[in-house]
Amino acid sequence: MLKKLSVLLLLSALCIWAADFWTTKPFTDWNEKEIAKMISSSPWADKVTIAGGINGGGGPGIAETAGGGGRGGGRGGGGGRSSGPQGDGANTDPGVAGGGGGGGGDFGGGGGGGGVSVGILWQTAMPVRQALIKRQYGAEAGTSPEAKAKLDRVDQVYVLILVGMPGYTLSAAQGDRKAGLLDLTTLTASGKPPLKPIDLQVSGGGRGGANISFLFPKTTPFTVEDKEVEFFTKFDKTAIKHKFKLKDMVFNGKLEM
Repeated sequence: MLKKLSVLLLLSALCIWAADFWTTKPFTDWNEKEIAKMISSSPWADKVTIAGGINGGGGPGIAETAGGGGRGGGRGGGGGRSSGPQGDGANTDPGVAGGGGGGGGDFGGGGGGGGVSVGILWQTAMPVRQALIKRQYGAEAGTSPEAKAKLDRVDQVYVLILVGMPGYTLSAAQGDRKAGLLDLTTLTASGKPPLKPIDLQVSGGGRGGANISFLFPKTTPFTVEDKEVEFFTKFDKTAIKHKFKLKDMVFNGKLEM
């Protein structure tokens, strides 16, 4: 009997050890390593490797998921500004650092074969929001009224961010170029019409690259039964696409995107 009890306790301990930290501890207890993992290598975040350039800096290419995500040391940053069309609350400066050409950041540096690593992140997913709140407010993440208000906010859009886009500037996302990019960008799930963004916002730039936030309306309800959703966009001759497994994106019993 004692032997069986010991085995059960061991199995229980192994299950707890193997569980993801976001299911075993509150976000207020997450450390910086866990925050960096949440926003760079989790069901809601990954990285793609861009082969060639953007904005005329190279030949045709396609950016697919690099696998595993980046685990570079996270840079600090605030929760950023709240802005966007019709007061949707989209955050154009989420406190996420791209690797750019110089390495570091939340998503690491350059990819293999001379490519550049670019992060892809669901900013509106609750666990990602919690990670960014914890990064901004630290020990006060669970007590600050301002932090609570940000977490309680109901987003009217899905916000998907490309982090650390090399050579991209605000001027490149205006006028006809912006309209063209919005028209080419989609979220798709099998059996459902493609969902296109209603707006995009650009922040940052320089050596670390720019963050490009795509704002998708919640007119298409996605469910776990859809199995996966694919993001697609195209910059000049470079296509970027990534598939997310929806069953892995369930948090506290709810699909978070």
